[in-house]
Amino acid sequence: MFRATAAVRHPHPAGPAALPRLVRAAGYSPPAHSAPYRPGDAREEFYDELGAPYRASFDRARFAAAGRHTSVELAYGALEALGPLDAGDAPELAVVAYAAPDFEHTELVASCLRRRLPGGPLAFALSDQGRLAPFSALRVAVEYARRCGWTRLLLLVVDQGTQPFPPPAGPSSAEVELDGDAAVALLLRWDGRDRPLGGQAQGRPGPGLFAQWPADAALAAGAGLADCGELPSHRGPLTEGPTGRPATGSWTALLDAAARGDATTAHADGAGYVDRPVVVADYDRERDALAYCTLHTGELRPR
Repeated sequence: MFRATAAVRHPHPAGPAALPRLVRAAGYSPPAHSAPYRPGDAREEFYDELGAPYRASFDRARFAAAGRHTSVELAYGALEALGPLDAGDAPELAVVAYAAPDFEHTELVASCLRRRLPGGPLAFALSDQGRLAPFSALRVAVEYARRCGWTRLLLLVVDQGTQPFPPPAGPSSAEVELDGDAAVALLLRWDGRDRPLGGQAQGRPGPGLFAQWPADAALAAGAGLADCGELPSHRGPLTEGPTGRPATGSWTALLDAAARGDATTAHADGAGYVDRPVVVADYDRERDALAYCTLHTGELRPR
């Protein structure tokens, strides 16, 4: 391993913490089934070879009955639902987060997504953290924004439910819990410059984890949060995400809360909207870890 340039070390962020601002959001769920299954198009020999070292046999019946929508297809659907992006809206960074791998190994979601975005932003994916992957992706995106002076970020979360192998036995996992396909696209703005990111934490549940948890904010909860026995008191509106969506569930709840009006409060004189922070949270039982983040949503107009 080598570095092309010397490492750049920035001073520890100073000043009051800032929150990301959610300005546009959209979800996408395709029809349950795609085209009829044709074995010759599925590269069954490849799946057999892929699973052989792990004694996992290709499950043709399961694969044929699934939706077979690729992660790239789902990402494109969410991006189209988000609406046109001009030069002033186009993200400078796009991060894709998912909980289960794609069955299509010839496409890279971040690379394909980058070609669809104006300006060719930096784009990459983050995985292997189950339900908590989107929360880590948001943290990474803000850290890039802080260090690079960026303001426009895109977080794209994907649940791709087609798998060519049977689910693993034993404790629940993201693959076992997946049921269907969905994607959520979130366009965010970071106005905090080099200030620290506030209103978020990730780790094992405990009193110290909830130091920045706003109890009166609206809460968008993933289905895993019900398995967490240690949560702080919460007095704001609650919206729960669907089951079977480990990555997108809590963010779908965010869209539902915004559509219902929990995320914004209108001025009585009709002059516009004021910020109402929303907490998005989920708990991964397999990892015994909880993550939450707080977003400003006063400008959000869900599509």
